[in-house]
Amino acid sequence: MTASFAGGGSSGRLAPLFTQPHDLHGGMLMQRILLVEHNLLFREGLATLLEWRTGLSSVYAGSLAEAKYVLDDANQMPVCAIVNLDLPDGNGTEVLKQLNGQPGLALIKGRSLERQAQALDSGAVEVLRTTGPVEKIVATVERLIGQT
Repeated sequence: MTASFAGGGSSGRLAPLFTQPHDLHGGMLMQRILLVEHNLLFREGLATLLEWRTGLSSVYAGSLAEAKYVLDDANQMPVCAIVNLDLPDGNGTEVLKQLNGQPGLALIKGRSLERQAQALDSGAVEVLRTTGPVEKIVATVERLIGQT
């Protein structure tokens, strides 16, 4: 499952458009990974690889505002979140703080120990570099959701 975002009526808020409906009759909702990444190609490629390896679909957010919207929806709490800290509209640590105990993986560009500490203090379980091997990101997610 993937999600895209569109303008939401007169309020101007972003509303997710999900390609797969969730159960409206009290059934168990499908578990999803929240993928907060502004780079479209990286995000879609990583989501495809994660779905292939874990069987879980992703809810996309390309900005801090979109991620907050997804997390505000009680039916969309992810089983795990992957958050790029360098978002166009703010710091991804704000997303990590909203995960309410769900595991979060922070992605950073450089090797800054300060940024790593900031991510861990905000709730990330692990911090990886966006320039590192994507296989390491996938293996970490598998571990965080208990598939390894």
